[in-house]
Amino acid sequence: MIHTFTELVGHTLRLHPEGFRLLSGGAVPAWWGVLIALLAALSQGVGHAFILFVNRVSPLRFALSLVVEAVLLVVGFLFWALSTWLVARLAFGVGVAPSAIVLALGVAHAPQLLAFLGALPYLGVPWLTLLSLWTAVAFVVALVEVAGLGSWQAFAALLGGWLVMLLLQRRAGQPLMRLGRGLLNRTAGVDLVHNRRAVRDLLASGPSHRPPR
Repeated sequence: MIHTFTELVGHTLRLHPEGFRLLSGGAVPAWWGVLIALLAALSQGVGHAFILFVNRVSPLRFALSLVVEAVLLVVGFLFWALSTWLVARLAFGVGVAPSAIVLALGVAHAPQLLAFLGALPYLGVPWLTLLSLWTAVAFVVALVEVAGLGSWQAFAALLGGWLVMLLLQRRAGQPLMRLGRGLLNRTAGVDLVHNRRAVRDLLASGPSHRPPR
């Protein structure tokens, strides 16, 4: 099983058709997609660890915060998968199961396993942009395979699902986003500072201990 899992990730990173053909043959369970998305979220969390370091989070809370942030990112991933499934069903009449879209999007997140390199100075932002484009292309190819869509239809479903997810976040998702931020702050033990100017001020304040929340 591990060999097949790593083989699937390797094929996806190379955008090799053989890896995507595995998705439609029933040989790959849907939870593999969630697993890849979770590992990718942990990698993104490591890339964002500088924020936790600057906020002087204790080692235990640091580790817990990475896990909480990863879980929150996976929740967002599931929203994107379900909104893409909805768009594909309504716009193109695709009768594929939601779990197939979850698998396709999860596997497409394989490039995000390298997101921890986003912490590199100067190269971080371009690298993360490249990974986002890499993931989008992989998702289009995966949708073509699992949903039987054409390339442009798959791209339209991806874009439509992303826009629906953003709309939900700005409307009904606001309370959930506030809850997620509150949970992350509570796990870290401080009100996390993300703003660049506030981060600079915090760095300039020296190694003094921040009072817990």
